[in-house]
Formats: sequence, structure tokens, C-alpha cells
Amino acid sequence: MKNKFLSVVFLVGCALCSCEDVLDALPEDKLPQETFWQTPGNVRAFVADVYSRAFPLEYEMHPCFDEGMSDNSYMQWEGWYTDIKLIGNGSYLTTTSVVNNNWAYAYTNIRMTWQFLENIEKCTELSTDEKNSLTGQIRFFLAYSYIRLVALYGDVPLIEKVLNEEESKNQIRTPKAEVLAFAHSQLDQAIKELDGKMLEKGRVTAGACKALKARAYLWDNDFSNLLTVTSELIGKYSLNTAGETPYADLFNGNAEDSNEIILAREHAHTSGSITTGNRLNQAFFLKGMSGGDALGALTPTGSLVDAYPMADGRLIHENGSAYNPKDPYKNRDPRLAQSVIYPTSTIRTSTTMEWVLYDPEDERTLPGQRYDDKEPSPTGYAWKKYCDWSDHAMVQILDCGVDVIYFRYADVLLMHAEALLETKGVAASSEIFSIINQLRDRCGGGRVTETNYTSEDALRALVRNERRVELANEGLRFFDIRRWKIAEKTATVDGEGMNGDLYGAFMRKDGIGSTDATVEIDGVPRRYVEKRKFDVSKHYLFPIPSKDIDLSNETLIQNPGWN
Repeated sequence: MKNKFLSVVFLVGCALCSCEDVLDALPEDKLPQETFWQTPGNVRAFVADVYSRAFPLEYEMHPCFDEGMSDNSYMQWEGWYTDIKLIGNGSYLTTTSVVNNNWAYAYTNIRMTWQFLENIEKCTELSTDEKNSLTGQIRFFLAYSYIRLVALYGDVPLIEKVLNEEESKNQIRTPKAEVLAFAHSQLDQAIKELDGKMLEKGRVTAGACKALKARAYLWDNDFSNLLTVTSELIGKYSLNTAGETPYADLFNGNAEDSNEIILAREHAHTSGSITTGNRLNQAFFLKGMSGGDALGALTPTGSLVDAYPMADGRLIHENGSAYNPKDPYKNRDPRLAQSVIYPTSTIRTSTTMEWVLYDPEDERTLPGQRYDDKEPSPTGYAWKKYCDWSDHAMVQILDCGVDVIYFRYADVLLMHAEALLETKGVAASSEIFSIINQLRDRCGGGRVTETNYTSEDALRALVRNERRVELANEGLRFFDIRRWKIAEKTATVDGEGMNGDLYGAFMRKDGIGSTDATVEIDGVPRRYVEKRKFDVSKHYLFPIPSKDIDLSNETLIQNPGWN
């Protein structure tokens, strides 16, 4: 539902006023300040708008689209749709929309949070309890914006009030450590303001604030502080284990009330004509799945599929593995089939609402999906995770009702495992194995073969790989490969990284697509997708948007390598 209240959206030279479900934007001097903030309904609507702006539906700002900037997912289109593909292949510029929009959205949110914090006391009709609750939620988003900013850009201007236009043009970059310290202080205050409060689903809680603190420490590789925070969260939530497919149910709408979900953006399930959901079905569906304009925009990569363990728990190249590269999908961890549609598996179609053969090398597969069709999957795969498979959403693909998870307990467990490793080394092996086995047990996967992980390096590879597959398509891989400094690796050699040939599915080369370009992996042909280039000298940070440098009074300094 659109709100009719007003808010400004300029800061540090940024302006962004085009969201479908957020407030209209006008300069702050046109806001009826005195009366606006005195009305409880206006205050609550303003907070709801902060939620919408911080967790937007826009493609370039969505967690699943963050994944398209990593080695887990490939964005097929560019320009009119999004420029995320340019981030993936390393050809982006200081003017690329992803670079501009991440900066603009964050500073829009920061300005709005300060508008709230500077005016909330004017609303005398709100109870102290509700005022504290709303203030805590706003502080979360203030911290969230800064934590994401420094992860993307490094040092950024630290704004601690609502700026006028002249002030916004004279900002300098604050050291990352100071920005993070400020973000943590806001989260500490928010935790106190939200502690003990029972809020409705989809609202920020004290637990969500702690989860964000943990993520901030993780992204900063501050494992000592990370371990302290994750230890506070262990046992406060639980993994979803109900039903036959508890892992898949987290992402298909069947487990949206699970105690595993710490914070998610809600999307209503409907069968009517009013669109209330998100657009992920359109982004993930291939041609032929629906009568709508399916884009097949984001598809899983070959290196991600290769990262899933075998059914017995061993990784495909681990000692004792029975992996056959010519039969790559046989006897694999159940999370693979619950997350990815791969050749020889099944795919649902809105024509019959049945699951039918998906094999782009087979003439029997659905029209539009064969390798000789106009727009097949470029990698040969499709996302199953985060699709809404209800009859309504299969047809109305702009109305996906699946909630989008921003924080869940499995991530907390994996952060805890990594913190244990980096602070205690192999002495923490048993605790780490226990965490990974919990994740695998709940989906029916195989347990860790502990004798294969006796060194710290081997254990680190295991923890990182488990994080990759458990959290695939949740928007975290992009940040992981940068903080680990492995984005510079070559996927065809190392099985990870953003350099060299991007590859997809195994190609039998016995039918349709037999002449298509391939890359040899493990002695067999895999589908060639594109050439990628990761420049170590500059790609570990986004550039500061050139328009903001131009609009500043020469006070904003560009990141190295981008001048």
C-alpha cells in the first residue's frame, strides 16, 4: 500500500525517488514538520517506509541479486534490467547503476533515520514503550546502512544529523573503523530499547540487532567480538526441522513462521488480482514455465553446483568421494535438488502445473528451454530456491509471495563455526563438526568425515564451503569472497573466484547444443558462459559514484584504482 506522507531523499549529492511502494519525495522545507511528527499514524507510517527503503523490492538492491555479483549466480541481462552483470564480469565503472544505487539507497535511509531521531519526541501521544520500540527499530536501519556501506566502499562519510544541502556537499570520508564503531553503538542502544519487547512478525527485534552486530563483525573479520555475539544467540533460535523438506520450506513459503527466521521481509500470499508479492519468479523462471514474461535473469553457476557435497557428506574431490563428473547430479546433498533445477531433473510449468523433464540437451524439454532456443538458461541451471510454486504465482510471476529472509539462525551457526575456527583453530574441531552436522542432519544429508579435516587449512575450507551451499542465493557470498580475499581466484582452477571462464552444467554433447562452447572441468565438458576479470588493485571495493564526487566540493576522495 502506498503511503501519502513526505520525505526527502538527498544526501551527499544523491537523489533517489522512484520506489513503487515508498513515500513520495519532496524537499524537507515543504514538509509540515510541526504537525507531521505530532501524529502517531504519521510516525508509524514513516517507520514502515524506512523498512521499505532499507529492504526494497528493486532488483539491484535485493539479496538474491547481490548473489549475481558473486561466483554463485550469473546475471544474464544488463542495462535496461540491471548492471549487476558488469559487477560479475569486472567491467563496471564509477557510473554503473549498481554502484550509484547502493550508495544512494544507503544515504537516503540514513537521512530518514536522522529525521526520525531528531523529531520523535514531538509525538507526545505515543507511549514511552512504543516510542522506544520504534526508535530501536530505526537505529537498526541506521546501523544496517553504514555496515553495508563500509563493506562495499570502505571509508564513507559518517553523518550524525540531518544535513542541509550545503553541508551535504562538504562531506569527507570517515575511517571504516570509526563508522563501524558508530554502527555498533547504535545497535547497542537499539538492543536496550527493544529488549523484552514482543513485536509482530517482520519487525526488527533485539535478536535481529544482535544478528546484525554479528554480521558486521564477520564482514570485518573481527572473530573475537563475533564469537561473543554469536554465543549470545546460540540456543535463542532453532533450525527448522518440521516436515519432509524443512530446508526447502524456508524458501518456498511453507515455513515462514519458523523459529529459524530472525528477520524477513514479508510478502503476502494471494490468489487475487492485486499484486502484493515480489518479482523473484520473473527473475528466476525460464521461458516456458509461465505465460508471463519470464526473464531467466539469474541462474546458478557450475562452481556452486560443484560445491554441494555428496549424499554421504564428502565433497566431490574429498578423499573417498564417489563423484562421477559424467553423472554429476547422482547421490548429492539434498540441498542441491532443493535449491537448483539442473539438467535431467524436473521443472514446473504453469500450463499443466506439473513437474516435467528439464534437459536443455533433450528435444523433449519445454519449448524455450533447449540450448538451441532463443533464451535458454545460459548456465544450464535455474534457481528453485526462493521461487513461489503456488498456482497463482506460477501464472502471476510478478506476485511471488515468498518472504525474503535477511537473517536466519543457520547463518548464526555458521558465523559461530567460523569464529571458533579463527580464534581456537583445530582445538574447536568437534564444535565445528557438530554445527555442520546439525545443518546436514536437518536436510537428510551426510555427516562430515572428520578424519579428512585434521589441519586448520582443511577445516577452514570445509567451513567456508558449508557456508557457500547452505546460504546460496541469500546475498552473502559476494561479501564472503571479498572478506576472505578469494575473489581473485580462478573458478576453473580453484572451484571459486571471479577470474577466468565462468562455467555451467555438464554437457553430454550428444544432442542439442552439441556445438556450443564448453570448458573442461574434471575431464568433461561444461557449458561456457562468459569470461570474467577481477582486478585485485581495485575490485575489492566499489568506487565512490562519480556523480557524488563531482557534486562535492572536491572533498570526497575516490578509492584506489578508480581515478
